[in-house]
Amino acid sequence: MLIHWDAPEAKARVSRLESLGYAALSQNRAGPALVRKVEQELPSAVVIDLSLLPAQGAEAGAALRANKPTRRIPLVFVDGLPEKVLEVRKVLPDAAYSTWTHLADDLPRAISRAPIDPVVPEAQASSYAGKSNSGKLGIEPGNVVALLSAPPDFKNTLEPLPKGVSLRAQMSDDCHLVVWFVRTRRDLQDGIALRTSRLTAGRLWVVWSKKGSGRSNDLDADGIRELGEAQGLAVDKSVSIDSAWSGVLLVRRAV
Repeated sequence: MLIHWDAPEAKARVSRLESLGYAALSQNRAGPALVRKVEQELPSAVVIDLSLLPAQGAEAGAALRANKPTRRIPLVFVDGLPEKVLEVRKVLPDAAYSTWTHLADDLPRAISRAPIDPVVPEAQASSYAGKSNSGKLGIEPGNVVALLSAPPDFKNTLEPLPKGVSLRAQMSDDCHLVVWFVRTRRDLQDGIALRTSRLTAGRLWVVWSKKGSGRSNDLDADGIRELGEAQGLAVDKSVSIDSAWSGVLLVRRAV
């Protein structure tokens, strides 16, 4: 089973796995839904692509290890920036790490060496484990942060804030970070061009409600990535903020 957050690229990667002689399918879900699907299929290995949303990939691997029926399935992480892969290794040191170039050799080796006593990360273990919401969002000392359309009590969840942080309800050119709560895809379509034009050197978190949170939403990470790319933005990371909200960080694509 391949876990990949970009559906078109996942299709090509599934073809690559099939060319190596494997029956393969892909998933781009996260959380309990992913664990249930893997438990249902019980594949010989789970391949997790880290080239997009590496933190979410780490969380997927940790969730599979935390679940007894899926714990001993070999995990193979592929690609990703070296510094992001290093963060995943800290959480899952006994998983296999490869690239799409070398997977033909590394995947059968991982399957033949399925873990007998696998490392089980602590609950919710990832590069964000133990962090406050301000830490998850990357708020740094002295930052100017715009909270757009945020729930009334959200700023309280950012405590303790780093020293010298200024929170605003409106976006300005000097903002280091923008946290934009979006309720519908239409809201994102109507507002993302304006947000991008005023982003300058800042970073944009698009935050949407999780399924099952009780809030109606037709958004997901793929839709946010698609609309962001149309504005010249690229996904830098994704994070589960709390039980109700998820976020995707968009930054200007390097030229």
